[in-house]
Amino acid sequence: MELLGTYSTARINTNSYNLTFSFPDNCNAIVSHKDGVYSVAINLNKGQTQPSSNYITDNIICNQYNGCIEIQFVQQNFNPIGGDWGDGNSTKPKVKIFVNG
Repeated sequence: MELLGTYSTARINTNSYNLTFSFPDNCNAIVSHKDGVYSVAINLNKGQTQPSSNYITDNIICNQYNGCIEIQFVQQNFNPIGGDWGDGNSTKPKVKIFVNG
């Protein structure tokens, strides 16, 4: 199961997009931004072993940098050997959205 639920982008103007995304309520989502790349890291909260079936929604405004916006979701990776949800440092699976303004 992925930690990223639904996501959508909506154009605000020629330079900005609104990003809306959902994730389980027992996870946290940390957004960072540098040079037009928005990274959303979604991880299970400490002590959690399975994602909740209840999702919450978050929203951020993404502005273009040199004519582009890159949005990437980095989710915690499932560990099939250990049977848990990994250590929170995995970069797979990854979803990238490129918006060329």
